[in-house]
Amino acid sequence: LIYLDGNSLGALPAAAPARIERVMRHEWGAGLTGSWFEAGWIDLPRGLGEAIAPLIGAAPGEVVVGDSTSVNLFKLLAAALHARPGRRTILTKTGNFPTDLYVAQGLSGLVEGCEVRRIARDEIAGALDSDTAVLTLTHVDFRTGFMHDLAALTRAAHEVGALALWDLSHSVGAVPLDLGGAGVDLAVGCTYKYLNGGPGAPAFAYVRQTLQPDLRPGLTGWMGHRAPFDFAADYAPGAGIAPLL
Repeated sequence: LIYLDGNSLGALPAAAPARIERVMRHEWGAGLTGSWFEAGWIDLPRGLGEAIAPLIGAAPGEVVVGDSTSVNLFKLLAAALHARPGRRTILTKTGNFPTDLYVAQGLSGLVEGCEVRRIARDEIAGALDSDTAVLTLTHVDFRTGFMHDLAALTRAAHEVGALALWDLSHSVGAVPLDLGGAGVDLAVGCTYKYLNGGPGAPAFAYVRQTLQPDLRPGLTGWMGHRAPFDFAADYAPGAGIAPLL
């Protein structure tokens, strides 16, 4: 069987139905709340992230799974703006994936002075300047299949002091990726396309390890707390990539 018309949905893995039944009947149906720990539910965001890491050339502790691609993109764009104070430009491509543009536009409306600049594909590197906080692009164009030179554009962003944030939704699981080798700062991607995660499957987020100590994603949730089960009244960020949880 050759699956040619995915429409953004990967094929059903042969082992998935039995695994889903086990979760429903045994882990949820019988284990109930005990399965958070006995079945390892609470560790899945990190554990699945570790499974995805080799597919994108990431190191251990750099990938977590959870939320949607849009939510993760919002968090990482916000973190990029925070990490580059005084810079207010989010640079992207004319015709970039529409949802990514919407997220950037929504964030720019919340940050005073922030601007989303859309540049023609061949002019991206030359448009990077000292006001660029982050370059954000979809690695593979979903309309044409065009693939950006991820390493070269990441280097160009770094040359002007900007960060590089890549959306890998149309490339992870389909083409070789080496985020570590390219020096990529931030990335997001979905799991329901080429990773065959199924409808409603959560997305993943990548943060280069050296950026993690200063990570401020803007959305500070319970599982990102240093000690979530203390139920403290004030937020204290966990170590490493934990603030994205």
